[in-house]
Amino acid sequence: MKLVFAILGAAILISSGIMIFLVKKGAALRPAGVIAPSEVGVTADLIGQAVGLRLFPDFQTAKNVVWYLDIGDEPFVNLPESTLANYQTNFKPELFDLRKNPQASCVENCWYVQTANVALPEALQQKIKTEPSLEIFVQYFDRDEAVPGFCENEKTLEVKCVRPVSVREVRKKLKMPAPYFFMRRYLDSQFYLFIEKAK
Repeated sequence: MKLVFAILGAAILISSGIMIFLVKKGAALRPAGVIAPSEVGVTADLIGQAVGLRLFPDFQTAKNVVWYLDIGDEPFVNLPESTLANYQTNFKPELFDLRKNPQASCVENCWYVQTANVALPEALQQKIKTEPSLEIFVQYFDRDEAVPGFCENEKTLEVKCVRPVSVREVRKKLKMPAPYFFMRRYLDSQFYLFIEKAK
């Protein structure tokens, strides 16, 4: 029994030492995997199904979900609708396209679609700060994309660094020449859905 306590004590000391080292060094925060790299297919249905199933618990607790689309061509421009169709719940959220109607208002259980790099209306910005909310950034990626030097030294990644760092982390899993998609989570409420363009 003394041996067991000695081993447990040693393990606690070692893990505590590692944690102290990482805190002092200032370890960088990196994106975590949510959806593993998978082949895209010809429509957005597979991606919408994967997102709807994988984020189901997060959607249940969020009063607001904002989709930032950095893509402009079919078929992936309809990803929010495809995900909503695959989100199996009794109370479907309302979907508002802020690109067409920036004054859309909603009280609870609301999904919004916005163009990437375009500011949300002030009232919605305040809602997101005070209520449980998710942000989903949808972007294309290139599997040969290099990580800029300034991203290597960031402790908390800027939005423009999340994609190249994430692509580097999954590159070895992209075995086939067909386009892939995958999703990463960053800073708890931010999700990044990356879709590879067909060549």
